[in-house]
Amino acid sequence: MEALECIFTKREIREFKAKEVPEHIIFKILEAGRLAGSAKNRQPWDFILIKDKRRLYELSNFGRYAQHMREAYFAIVIVRSNDYVHDPFDAGRAAQNMMLAAHALGVGSCPITLHDEEKAKKYLGVPEEKRIQVCLDFGYPLAIKRKGKVIRKPLEQILHSEKW
Repeated sequence: MEALECIFTKREIREFKAKEVPEHIIFKILEAGRLAGSAKNRQPWDFILIKDKRRLYELSNFGRYAQHMREAYFAIVIVRSNDYVHDPFDAGRAAQNMMLAAHALGVGSCPITLHDEEKAKKYLGVPEEKRIQVCLDFGYPLAIKRKGKVIRKPLEQILHSEKW
């Protein structure tokens, strides 16, 4: 899949088939995150891979809108350092790389906020000084891909040239 096609056709997937995602596909998705750029090449992330159905179910309880994780084949929690201003942005770059790589490989994904971060950190054994940036769930999409463009504000409504 060409890069622009991948970006233009990516949709958030919240319904997954009960179908195994092969290990080599999971590895490619993780590699896409690992290879994301970061300020000063700090690479301020760690990834927690979760495939156990019970753990996916329990982890979904830490987010207000995370119930779709219960049907995912796997999830990746992106944990970041919290000591540099660019760490949240860079962890987001890793997340976007993973979701786009998954889409290019035919795997659906959706970002999830774990609103009860402290309980999620304890459940996952994340060190106190670290932050959970985002959780991503993955699996083969249940629904047929929607056609048409993503509904977004028109460029002329958000683009400012040279100054506001």
